[in-house]
Amino acid sequence: MNSKIALSAAILVLSTAASAGTAADRQAHQVWGWGASRIVGTFETTDGKVGPCGTTPTQPVGNMLSFNAGGTVTESPQFPPIGVSGVFGLPGVFTRNAGLGTWSYNPHTNHYSMHEQYYFYEDGEFYGRGTVDRHLVLSADGKTASGPVESIVYAADGSVIIDLCGTATSTRL
Repeated sequence: MNSKIALSAAILVLSTAASAGTAADRQAHQVWGWGASRIVGTFETTDGKVGPCGTTPTQPVGNMLSFNAGGTVTESPQFPPIGVSGVFGLPGVFTRNAGLGTWSYNPHTNHYSMHEQYYFYEDGEFYGRGTVDRHLVLSADGKTASGPVESIVYAADGSVIIDLCGTATSTRL
């Protein structure tokens, strides 16, 4: 009788573990399955505008975004490599590097989120970092991703230089 109880207990433990694994696999499929991977590829942002949060966005912005399988994103800004004078009211020449970050997919809303960070320089010296957060809706044909954008620029000491808000639409290449 003890061997039957032990066998029953072992079967119960194994079946519980198997069903838990199946639930986890279903959850992973929802997050990383077909719906999530639709965004993987390269997009160009040509229709974007930002401005200080709470104002009407008027400053055009653009970039190239590469959404990689597994949830990473790289951004190449359309920003002159030689820099621009007087950006955000800073006195010198502003330059920045490429943005690196992550993206995720919410299967309940069918929306994507992206967070990236970049470093910027004033007159060739490290001055701080910027973050960009986008909430994206992918079109039914997968060719455009659009939605709100927020970018916060921080000085090296962590203080906020400017908080920019707006919208952007990116087109798959």
